[in-house]
Amino acid sequence: MLAAALAAIALAAPSGPAVAFGDAQHGWAGGKGGLLQTNDGGGNWRRVAAGRVLELRALDARTAWALVPRAVLQTADGRSWIRHGTPPLAALAPVSGSEAFALDRSGFLRRTPDGLAWPRVPGAPTGLQALCFASPSLGWVAHGGSVWTTRDGGGRWTQTRLLPTRQGFPIPQLACRGRDVWAVFHEGAAAGTEGYRVLRSLDAGSTWKAVLATPAQRRLPPISNYAGPLSALGGGRAVFVGWCGPCGRLQPTVTIVRTSDGGRSFSRSTPFDGFWPYDVSFVDSRRGFLLTGARGHGGIVWRTLDGGRTWRRVLRSAALVPTP
Repeated sequence: MLAAALAAIALAAPSGPAVAFGDAQHGWAGGKGGLLQTNDGGGNWRRVAAGRVLELRALDARTAWALVPRAVLQTADGRSWIRHGTPPLAALAPVSGSEAFALDRSGFLRRTPDGLAWPRVPGAPTGLQALCFASPSLGWVAHGGSVWTTRDGGGRWTQTRLLPTRQGFPIPQLACRGRDVWAVFHEGAAAGTEGYRVLRSLDAGSTWKAVLATPAQRRLPPISNYAGPLSALGGGRAVFVGWCGPCGRLQPTVTIVRTSDGGRSFSRSTPFDGFWPYDVSFVDSRRGFLLTGARGHGGIVWRTLDGGRTWRRVLRSAALVPTP
Protein backbone atom coordinates (compact mmCIF):
# COMPACT_ATOMS: atom_id res chain seq x y z
CA MET A 1 0.00 0.00 0.00
CA LEU A 2 1.03 3.59 -0.52
CA ALA A 3 1.30 4.24 3.21
CA ALA A 4 4.07 1.67 3.52
CA ALA A 5 5.95 3.28 0.65
CA LEU A 6 5.86 6.63 2.40
CA ALA A 7 7.96 5.23 5.22
CA ALA A 8 10.90 4.81 2.85
CA ILE A 9 12.50 8.11 1.92
CA ALA A 10 15.10 6.59 -0.43
CA LEU A 11 14.12 5.64 -3.96
CA ALA A 12 12.61 2.15 -3.84
CA ALA A 13 11.54 -0.20 -6.59
CA PRO A 14 7.79 -0.49 -7.18
CA SER A 15 6.14 -3.66 -5.92
CA GLY A 16 2.87 -3.71 -7.89
CA PRO A 17 0.16 -4.70 -8.41
CA ALA A 18 -0.75 -2.43 -11.30
CA VAL A 19 -3.44 -1.83 -13.91
CA ALA A 20 -3.21 0.07 -17.21
CA PHE A 21 -5.68 0.49 -20.08
CA GLY A 22 -4.88 1.80 -23.54
CA ASP A 23 -8.54 2.39 -24.30
CA ALA A 24 -11.88 1.29 -22.86
CA GLN A 25 -11.47 -2.25 -24.24
CA HIS A 26 -7.77 -3.09 -24.10
CA GLY A 27 -5.94 -3.30 -20.82
CA TRP A 28 -3.54 -5.18 -18.59
CA ALA A 29 -3.27 -6.00 -14.89
CA GLY A 30 -0.31 -7.55 -13.14
CA GLY A 31 1.17 -8.44 -9.80
CA LYS A 32 3.07 -11.17 -8.00
CA GLY A 33 1.38 -13.87 -10.09
CA GLY A 34 1.99 -12.56 -13.61
CA LEU A 35 0.52 -10.34 -16.31
CA LEU A 36 -3.14 -10.58 -17.40
CA GLN A 37 -4.77 -9.04 -20.48
CA THR A 38 -8.29 -8.19 -21.60
CA ASN A 39 -9.53 -7.14 -25.04
CA ASP A 40 -13.18 -6.59 -24.14
CA GLY A 41 -13.20 -4.08 -21.31
CA GLY A 42 -12.62 -6.65 -18.58
CA GLY A 43 -15.19 -9.23 -19.62
CA ASN A 44 -12.53 -11.87 -20.24
CA TRP A 45 -8.91 -12.11 -19.15
CA ARG A 46 -5.97 -14.33 -20.06
CA ARG A 47 -2.47 -14.61 -18.67
CA VAL A 48 0.16 -13.42 -21.18
CA ALA A 49 3.30 -13.56 -19.03
CA ALA A 50 4.47 -15.27 -15.87
CA GLY A 51 6.58 -13.74 -13.14
CA ARG A 52 6.24 -10.67 -10.95
CA VAL A 53 4.90 -7.44 -12.46
CA LEU A 54 6.02 -4.29 -10.64
CA GLU A 55 4.62 -1.50 -12.83
CA LEU A 56 2.48 -1.11 -15.98
CA ARG A 57 2.18 1.62 -18.60
CA ALA A 58 -0.21 1.56 -21.58
CA LEU A 59 0.21 4.11 -24.38
CA ASP A 60 -2.68 2.91 -26.55
CA ALA A 61 -4.65 -0.24 -27.34
CA ARG A 62 -1.61 -1.95 -28.85
CA THR A 63 1.39 -0.47 -27.04
CA ALA A 64 2.17 -1.28 -23.41
CA TRP A 65 5.16 -1.80 -21.15
CA ALA A 66 5.54 -3.85 -17.96
CA LEU A 67 8.35 -3.45 -15.49
CA VAL A 68 9.47 -6.76 -14.01
CA PRO A 69 12.55 -7.56 -11.88
CA ARG A 70 15.64 -6.59 -13.93
CA ALA A 71 13.70 -6.45 -17.22
CA VAL A 72 10.91 -4.77 -19.16
CA LEU A 73 8.23 -6.49 -21.20
CA GLN A 74 6.96 -4.69 -24.31
CA THR A 75 4.14 -5.19 -26.76
CA ALA A 76 3.63 -3.17 -29.93
CA ASP A 77 0.73 -5.20 -31.30
CA GLY A 78 -1.25 -5.90 -28.13
CA ARG A 79 -0.64 -9.64 -28.48
CA SER A 80 3.02 -10.65 -28.31
CA TRP A 81 5.48 -9.54 -25.64
CA ILE A 82 9.26 -9.10 -25.89
CA ARG A 83 11.52 -9.17 -22.85
CA HIS A 84 14.60 -6.92 -22.53
CA GLY A 85 17.00 -7.00 -19.61
CA THR A 86 17.51 -3.81 -17.60
CA PRO A 87 19.34 -2.59 -14.53
CA PRO A 88 17.18 -2.63 -11.36
CA LEU A 89 14.77 0.15 -12.30
CA ALA A 90 12.66 2.02 -9.75
CA ALA A 91 10.36 3.91 -12.15
CA LEU A 92 9.52 3.64 -15.83
CA ALA A 93 8.20 6.23 -18.31
CA PRO A 94 7.76 4.84 -21.86
CA VAL A 95 6.85 7.32 -24.58
CA SER A 96 6.54 5.03 -27.65
CA GLY A 97 6.87 1.40 -28.60
CA SER A 98 10.66 1.67 -28.42
CA GLU A 99 11.51 4.81 -26.41
CA ALA A 100 11.49 5.07 -22.63
CA PHE A 101 12.97 6.90 -19.68
CA ALA A 102 13.57 5.46 -16.22
CA LEU A 103 15.02 6.04 -12.78
CA ASP A 104 17.40 3.88 -10.83
CA ARG A 105 19.63 4.59 -7.85
CA SER A 106 22.29 6.10 -10.15
CA GLY A 107 19.90 8.67 -11.59
CA PHE A 108 17.92 9.45 -14.73
CA LEU A 109 18.22 6.95 -17.60
CA ARG A 110 17.24 6.92 -21.28
CA ARG A 111 16.90 3.68 -23.21
CA THR A 112 19.09 3.32 -26.27
CA PRO A 113 17.28 2.90 -29.63
CA ASP A 114 18.32 -0.76 -29.87
CA GLY A 115 16.88 -1.48 -26.42
CA LEU A 116 20.10 -3.03 -25.18
CA ALA A 117 21.24 -0.39 -22.68
CA TRP A 118 19.91 2.24 -20.28
CA PRO A 119 22.72 4.80 -19.92
CA ARG A 120 22.55 7.59 -17.39
CA VAL A 121 21.77 10.97 -18.98
CA PRO A 122 24.55 13.45 -18.16
CA GLY A 123 23.52 16.74 -16.59
CA ALA A 124 20.18 15.46 -15.28
CA PRO A 125 19.10 16.22 -11.69
CA THR A 126 20.21 13.67 -9.10
CA GLY A 127 18.50 11.96 -6.16
CA LEU A 128 15.25 11.74 -8.13
CA GLN A 129 12.14 10.08 -6.69
CA ALA A 130 9.51 10.39 -9.46
CA LEU A 131 9.22 10.94 -13.20
CA CYS A 132 6.57 11.31 -15.88
CA PHE A 133 6.95 11.95 -19.62
CA ALA A 134 4.19 13.12 -21.94
CA SER A 135 6.27 12.74 -25.13
CA PRO A 136 9.85 11.92 -26.16
CA SER A 137 10.76 15.56 -25.53
CA LEU A 138 8.45 16.83 -22.75
CA GLY A 139 8.75 15.41 -19.26
CA TRP A 140 9.18 16.03 -15.57
CA VAL A 141 11.19 14.58 -12.68
CA ALA A 142 10.94 15.35 -8.99
CA HIS A 143 12.83 15.18 -5.73
CA GLY A 144 11.51 16.45 -2.42
CA GLY A 145 9.49 19.59 -3.04
CA SER A 146 11.06 20.39 -6.43
CA VAL A 147 9.98 19.51 -9.97
CA TRP A 148 12.27 19.81 -13.00
CA THR A 149 10.93 20.22 -16.55
CA THR A 150 12.66 19.18 -19.76
CA ARG A 151 11.48 20.07 -23.24
CA ASP A 152 14.25 18.32 -25.15
CA GLY A 153 14.23 14.78 -23.82
CA GLY A 154 16.50 15.39 -20.86
CA GLY A 155 19.16 17.57 -22.42
CA ARG A 156 18.25 20.67 -20.40
CA TRP A 157 16.22 21.07 -17.22
CA THR A 158 14.39 23.89 -15.45
CA GLN A 159 13.84 23.53 -11.69
CA THR A 160 10.73 24.80 -9.90
CA ARG A 161 10.77 24.72 -6.09
CA LEU A 162 7.16 24.16 -5.08
CA LEU A 163 7.58 23.17 -1.43
CA PRO A 164 10.46 23.23 1.04
CA THR A 165 12.30 19.95 1.58
CA ARG A 166 13.05 19.00 5.19
CA GLN A 167 14.25 15.72 6.72
CA GLY A 168 13.54 13.77 3.54
CA PHE A 169 9.99 15.03 3.02
CA PRO A 170 7.92 15.60 0.99
CA ILE A 171 8.01 12.50 -1.20
CA PRO A 172 6.74 13.40 -4.70
CA GLN A 173 4.38 11.51 -7.00
CA LEU A 174 3.79 12.63 -10.62
CA ALA A 175 1.17 12.03 -13.31
CA CYS A 176 1.00 13.74 -16.71
CA ARG A 177 -0.78 13.86 -20.05
CA GLY A 178 -0.18 16.38 -22.83
CA ARG A 179 0.81 19.69 -21.23
CA ASP A 180 -0.80 18.80 -17.88
CA VAL A 181 1.32 17.60 -14.97
CA TRP A 182 0.03 16.87 -11.47
CA ALA A 183 2.29 16.53 -8.43
CA VAL A 184 1.26 14.97 -5.13
CA PHE A 185 3.67 15.74 -2.28
CA HIS A 186 3.44 13.28 0.62
CA GLU A 187 4.57 14.93 3.86
CA GLY A 188 4.41 12.05 6.34
CA ALA A 189 1.63 10.40 8.34
CA ALA A 190 0.41 10.30 11.93
CA ALA A 191 -2.81 9.37 13.74
CA GLY A 192 -4.52 7.87 10.70
CA THR A 193 -3.93 10.84 8.37
CA GLU A 194 -1.05 11.92 6.19
CA GLY A 195 0.02 15.40 5.29
CA TYR A 196 -0.07 15.98 1.54
CA ARG A 197 -0.51 18.70 -1.04
CA VAL A 198 -1.48 18.45 -4.71
CA LEU A 199 -0.27 21.03 -7.21
CA ARG A 200 -0.87 21.12 -10.94
CA SER A 201 0.46 22.83 -14.03
CA LEU A 202 -1.61 23.14 -17.20
CA ASP A 203 1.15 24.81 -19.23
CA ALA A 204 3.89 22.15 -19.25
CA GLY A 205 5.36 23.15 -15.91
CA SER A 206 5.69 26.91 -16.40
CA THR A 207 3.17 27.85 -13.69
CA TRP A 208 1.70 25.86 -10.81
CA LYS A 209 -1.35 26.05 -8.56
CA ALA A 210 -2.24 24.19 -5.36
CA VAL A 211 -5.63 22.48 -5.71
CA LEU A 212 -5.98 19.75 -3.04
CA ALA A 213 -4.49 19.09 0.39
CA THR A 214 -4.68 17.00 3.54
CA PRO A 215 -7.91 17.22 5.58
CA ALA A 216 -5.80 18.62 8.44
CA GLN A 217 -6.15 22.05 6.77
CA ARG A 218 -9.23 24.01 5.71
CA ARG A 219 -8.15 26.11 2.72
CA LEU A 220 -8.24 23.43 0.02
CA PRO A 221 -10.48 20.37 -0.46
CA PRO A 222 -8.98 16.98 0.48
CA ILE A 223 -8.97 13.69 -1.39
CA SER A 224 -9.26 11.57 1.77
CA ASN A 225 -7.07 10.89 4.80
CA TYR A 226 -4.43 9.47 2.46
CA ALA A 227 -3.71 10.37 -1.16
CA GLY A 228 -3.29 7.28 -3.34
CA PRO A 229 -2.98 6.61 -7.08
CA LEU A 230 -4.06 9.14 -9.70
CA SER A 231 -4.76 9.25 -13.42
CA ALA A 232 -4.04 12.32 -15.59
CA LEU A 233 -6.22 12.70 -18.69
CA GLY A 234 -5.05 16.00 -20.17
CA GLY A 235 -7.12 19.10 -20.85
CA GLY A 236 -7.37 19.88 -17.14
CA ARG A 237 -8.92 16.49 -16.35
CA ALA A 238 -7.64 14.16 -13.64
CA VAL A 239 -8.89 11.47 -11.25
CA PHE A 240 -7.54 11.02 -7.71
CA VAL A 241 -8.02 8.05 -5.42
CA GLY A 242 -7.71 8.33 -1.65
CA TRP A 243 -8.41 6.12 1.33
CA CYS A 244 -9.22 6.39 5.00
CA GLY A 245 -8.06 3.60 7.32
CA PRO A 246 -10.34 4.23 10.31
CA CYS A 247 -13.42 5.11 8.22
CA GLY A 248 -16.39 2.93 7.33
CA ARG A 249 -17.82 -0.20 8.84
CA LEU A 250 -15.37 -2.63 7.23
CA GLN A 251 -12.41 -0.25 6.84
CA PRO A 252 -10.79 1.27 4.95
CA THR A 253 -12.96 3.35 2.64
CA VAL A 254 -11.88 4.43 -0.84
CA THR A 255 -12.80 7.86 -2.25
CA ILE A 256 -12.74 8.93 -5.90
CA VAL A 257 -12.19 12.65 -6.63
CA ARG A 258 -12.49 13.95 -10.18
CA THR A 259 -11.90 17.31 -11.87
CA SER A 260 -12.58 18.38 -15.45
CA ASP A 261 -11.48 22.01 -15.13
CA GLY A 262 -7.93 21.92 -13.83
CA GLY A 263 -8.89 21.78 -10.18
CA ARG A 264 -11.29 24.71 -10.01
CA SER A 265 -14.02 22.27 -8.97
CA PHE A 266 -14.21 18.62 -7.95
CA SER A 267 -16.78 15.85 -7.77
CA ARG A 268 -16.36 13.06 -5.23
CA SER A 269 -17.79 9.73 -4.20
CA THR A 270 -16.84 7.05 -1.65
CA PRO A 271 -18.04 3.82 -3.27
CA PHE A 272 -15.85 1.29 -1.42
CA ASP A 273 -15.74 0.11 2.18
CA GLY A 274 -13.34 -2.66 3.20
CA PHE A 275 -10.92 -2.23 0.28
CA TRP A 276 -7.68 -0.36 -0.32
CA PRO A 277 -6.48 1.09 -3.64
CA TYR A 278 -3.44 -0.20 -5.52
CA ASP A 279 -3.67 1.51 -8.91
CA VAL A 280 -6.06 3.38 -11.21
CA SER A 281 -6.32 3.89 -14.98
CA PHE A 282 -8.91 6.15 -16.59
CA VAL A 283 -9.19 6.40 -20.38
CA ASP A 284 -11.51 9.43 -20.31
CA SER A 285 -13.55 11.36 -17.75
CA ARG A 286 -16.19 8.66 -17.43
CA ARG A 287 -14.55 5.30 -18.16
CA GLY A 288 -11.91 3.94 -15.83
CA PHE A 289 -10.53 0.94 -13.99
CA LEU A 290 -9.46 0.60 -10.36
CA LEU A 291 -7.34 -2.15 -8.84
CA THR A 292 -8.01 -2.74 -5.15
CA GLY A 293 -7.06 -5.19 -2.46
CA ALA A 294 -9.32 -6.78 0.14
CA ARG A 295 -8.59 -9.12 3.02
CA GLY A 296 -8.62 -12.69 1.77
CA HIS A 297 -9.66 -11.80 -1.80
CA GLY A 298 -6.40 -11.10 -3.64
CA GLY A 299 -6.63 -8.24 -6.13
CA ILE A 300 -9.87 -6.98 -7.69
CA VAL A 301 -10.25 -4.93 -10.87
CA TRP A 302 -13.34 -2.70 -11.03
CA ARG A 303 -14.80 -0.77 -13.99
CA THR A 304 -16.75 2.49 -13.94
CA LEU A 305 -18.72 4.07 -16.78
CA ASP A 306 -19.87 7.17 -14.88
CA GLY A 307 -16.69 8.84 -13.67
CA GLY A 308 -16.26 6.77 -10.52
CA ARG A 309 -19.65 7.06 -8.88
CA THR A 310 -20.53 3.39 -9.43
CA TRP A 311 -18.29 0.40 -10.11
CA ARG A 312 -18.66 -3.17 -11.31
CA ARG A 313 -16.18 -5.93 -10.55
CA VAL A 314 -14.59 -7.38 -13.72
CA LEU A 315 -11.75 -9.48 -12.27
CA ARG A 316 -10.75 -11.09 -9.01
CA SER A 317 -7.35 -12.81 -9.01
CA ALA A 318 -4.83 -14.08 -6.50
CA ALA A 319 -2.15 -13.00 -9.02
CA LEU A 320 -2.85 -9.33 -8.37
CA VAL A 321 -1.06 -8.88 -5.05
CA PRO A 322 2.13 -6.97 -4.24
CA THR A 323 5.57 -8.44 -4.66
CA PRO A 324 7.19 -8.77 -1.22
